[in-house]
Amino acid sequence: HDVPTWGTPTVVAGAGRVQIVVNGWHETAGYDFATGRRRWWLAGGGDIPVPTPIVAHDLLVLSSAHGKLRPMRAIRPDAAGDITPSEPGQTNAAIAWVHPRQGNYMQTPICVGDWVWGCADTGVLTCFDARTGEIRYSERLASGQGYTASPVSDGRNLFFTSETGNVFVVPATPEFGVLRLNPLGETCLATPAIADGALYFRTRHHLIAIGGKH
Repeated sequence: HDVPTWGTPTVVAGAGRVQIVVNGWHETAGYDFATGRRRWWLAGGGDIPVPTPIVAHDLLVLSSAHGKLRPMRAIRPDAAGDITPSEPGQTNAAIAWVHPRQGNYMQTPICVGDWVWGCADTGVLTCFDARTGEIRYSERLASGQGYTASPVSDGRNLFFTSETGNVFVVPATPEFGVLRLNPLGETCLATPAIADGALYFRTRHHLIAIGGKH
């Protein structure tokens, strides 16, 4: 009953249920995996949502930033019924934490350890406490570059790729820093992949594998 969006649904098992979490336009919702019945819903998630929902410390983290609002929300997996707050910045029994102006347009957030990171398409990187939503920092990686590819992590560092092909290596800690800036030399919009100790980047004209020697 919603309109098409760009976000990929996420299957979540927890709180005694298996549900499909959808970052929708008219409403964000969780659907029973077996029956398709809507278990919970929230209106006003933001139009044309792109980021995929993620799970962080037993919370469903959803983001959007196309439209009037830019929400970053954490929803409890046992939510039921209409959980729409009266104001976008309010929490309730189902919404553990929310920031109405800290969401992402293109990038899917990432959780490593106790922290969630979200990067806006303008390059502003925000680190949240996964459990409480407390913002630990909000800093710009670099200006004059768009950011479409979602971040990946090897567990120690985060890798953010700009559209101009610059890869920012950021420590997976609540302290901001750029450990290294690695230029790919070509436009890159695709999210990199990690396999067998290597990072794979799909640029405009090449597939680039970066990794240590075995």
